[in-house]
Amino acid sequence: MRVALTGATGFTGRFVNSALKKAGLTPVALQVDLRDREAVYKIVDAADFDRVIHLAGYAFVNAADWESFYTINQLGTLNLLDAVARKKPGARCIIASSAQVYGPHAKGLILEDALTNPTNHYALSKWAMERGAELWRDKLEIVTTRPFNYTGLGQDTQYLIPKIVDHFRRRADVIELGNMWVRRDFGDVRSVADAYVGLTLAATVPPVVNIATGTVSSIGDILEQLTALSGHHIDVQVNPAFIRKGDVEVLGGSAKILRENLPDWQPVPLSDTLKWMYNASKNE
Repeated sequence: MRVALTGATGFTGRFVNSALKKAGLTPVALQVDLRDREAVYKIVDAADFDRVIHLAGYAFVNAADWESFYTINQLGTLNLLDAVARKKPGARCIIASSAQVYGPHAKGLILEDALTNPTNHYALSKWAMERGAELWRDKLEIVTTRPFNYTGLGQDTQYLIPKIVDHFRRRADVIELGNMWVRRDFGDVRSVADAYVGLTLAATVPPVVNIATGTVSSIGDILEQLTALSGHHIDVQVNPAFIRKGDVEVLGGSAKILRENLPDWQPVPLSDTLKWMYNASKNE
């Protein structure tokens, strides 16, 4: 099976590319500016593929260039789906949305049928992408994934866990963080990649599925584990600029539907993820 893959060189894409090969599948990288409709049609028409995993997008939530969220995440995805529908009607297309679509008032372990309430441009662009993709469901087999927080080696230090790992690796004296009492679902990019491969191969797939561990950890848990790993203690200072108003105490994803469709899928424990990231960084 040949699997067209957008975002193949990105943080997640590199792991998905490797996981596809490990499963005996052939990844076919689609490298194109999704905003250029004619270029998208051209590269899709020239590609030989059976199914599609669409990871490419504009990702960092706090980015100031809000317009790109919509031109890339929403309109770019619709350009891709239209091109795939013309090239290979009925093909399975797995598109990466985000758990951000559930909004800041969601709490606990969220199910896929929870109300959506996007409250930033990134989340709204992903929600708009999801709604627009519905217009192609009669032409394609669309699977919308909603990944919760995940991390791993190679993720930029602008994200929380790589930032914390980097501070421990450098044996910094101080780290500035936001709310310390929140508990979140922190997955491993390798587990996420395995989920995408599983959804590619599964006989039947759900229309919408969380990619989550179904467990939550606090920032304090992460700090404690890295302190034990490194033997180094960091003074934590709360920076008001990093505090999100309206934060809920517990926010994670239910993995029930994912597990029902991929019974062999198992998330990597957070402790293993932190060891992988810290030890690899330490030895660079």
